[in-house]
Amino acid sequence: MSDLDSIISILQDKLNLSCIHSPMVTELMRGIRSQIEGLITGLPSREMAAMCLGLAHSLSRYKLKFSPDKVDTMIVQAICKYIFVSSVLQGLHFPTCLASVILGECLGPTEFVCQPVLIHVTKLCLCQVIEISEYRTQLYDYLKNRMMAIAPNLTVMVGELVGARLIAHAGSLLNLAKHPASTVQILGAEKALFRALKTKRDTPKFGLIYHASLVGQTTAKNKGKISRMLAAKTALTIRYDALGEDTSAEMGAENRLKVETRLRHLEERGIRRISGTGKALARADKYQNKSEIKVYDPSGDSTLPAVSKKRKIQEVEEQEAGVAVKAKKFKAEMKGVFQHIKELLSRELKQGWPRLFSSLRYCVKKGLGL
Repeated sequence: MSDLDSIISILQDKLNLSCIHSPMVTELMRGIRSQIEGLITGLPSREMAAMCLGLAHSLSRYKLKFSPDKVDTMIVQAICKYIFVSSVLQGLHFPTCLASVILGECLGPTEFVCQPVLIHVTKLCLCQVIEISEYRTQLYDYLKNRMMAIAPNLTVMVGELVGARLIAHAGSLLNLAKHPASTVQILGAEKALFRALKTKRDTPKFGLIYHASLVGQTTAKNKGKISRMLAAKTALTIRYDALGEDTSAEMGAENRLKVETRLRHLEERGIRRISGTGKALARADKYQNKSEIKVYDPSGDSTLPAVSKKRKIQEVEEQEAGVAVKAKKFKAEMKGVFQHIKELLSRELKQGWPRLFSSLRYCVKKGLGL
């Protein structure tokens, strides 16, 4: 329902009047407004201009639903207009990005050949490009001032444009403060997120926060880590801006310094790993002792018993020969002992059993070497 339809319904409800709206009524109201100074006597033109300006401001506030508690609405409107103007300027610079326009079809065949017509069209295009570029610069300055006034810490962390896009995507600064850091990280990449969940692939690592300067100056390998840390610090600064009473940007500067330190650490670690300078820096200097020279004692290296070295074949053969000689000698001695015991037993057996018992005892001791 348009604004005129809403006005008609209000008049019908409040005043019980039948209202008619048509193009003829619009032309009639335009004529009355242009001739109102002659129709109403004693009305200065300055007061009439002030009345029109006040009415325009009232309608604008109603359209924007302006309130003192929700001043970030101006930022949302400004960033939307900035994006629109940037796209228009991009289309004027590179018309092939939007559509292919043939100048001969827009102009007649005779007009296309005419050189003054081409010069006039070129001047108009250049003037339009310059005007839109200046308007975009004014929008950027306004957006920068509003962001520093409403969300200074967020502006320090991610910049004016990225911060304004985050606020516009969430709807307001308070709604953005309610989001966790993981949501802030992928805010703006909802289509890619749901497509990844549907196809069971890797989810995106960043959304609108990808355009922040800290993420842009990072290598492709560390973009995910830096975007995650930046989203965590950004979520803190957003809540501080939305709910805190302090208007300084000290917290944003401190968090940005932490992210930059982490970024520098990751980049230096990657460089050291590639070049090998990290190992050279980590290597300790050679210790030089100026004391007297001592002989190294290998016995202190281990507490285990020393293992004997392998013997030579000649030593083994000599030892085996000595053992064989001793065995033969022992065998000869035992043979003589057994022969002596046998003779003794046969002689004692002839003399009687008591004598045999004492002889057996003697033979046992003799045989055992006792």
